[in-house]
Amino acid sequence: MGESEFGVGQLIGAFFGALFVVLNGGLLGSVGHLVAAVLAVAAVVLVVLAYLRGRRATGSAGTFEMTRSYRIVVGVEIVALFGGLAVLGRVAPQLNVPWIVLVVGLHFLAFARWWPDGAGIFRVLGAVMVVLAVAGGVVGVLGGPESAPVAHFVSGFLTGVVMLLWLAVPAVRRLRTA
Repeated sequence: MGESEFGVGQLIGAFFGALFVVLNGGLLGSVGHLVAAVLAVAAVVLVVLAYLRGRRATGSAGTFEMTRSYRIVVGVEIVALFGGLAVLGRVAPQLNVPWIVLVVGLHFLAFARWWPDGAGIFRVLGAVMVVLAVAGGVVGVLGGPESAPVAHFVSGFLTGVVMLLWLAVPAVRRLRTA
């Protein structure tokens, strides 16, 4: 992601990164979870401010073209998310969050194929998410339903942290230089 490409995709990523942190940080205890949630919201604020600064400077809304490839990837993602959750919710609910992270990670890997400008970061982010999903899935399979908090933390919370760091660092750079 180039500094000039801070747009709607980053806003979406920040929102979902914060959601992963807030919904899956319970193992941190109440104070740790609250601190993590506050830091997640602060990261979202940084991303929003960087987006607004870029929009003012360029006049661009920072949107991306919704090509046929994009629509296919997102369509497959939606079907996989809800189909998988419908099954897992009945047979292995501790695998719900690892499944979500896996599908979202794979969607980034697919984006890497169709958007060469962002291919590097999409590949890295997608691969990290797939690894975290598999790790959370292994915890969930080996630990059974009682392992849900750990499986969700490993796959969901850590994914949120990775996403927010991926976005907050360039946001801070943008805010410092602009």
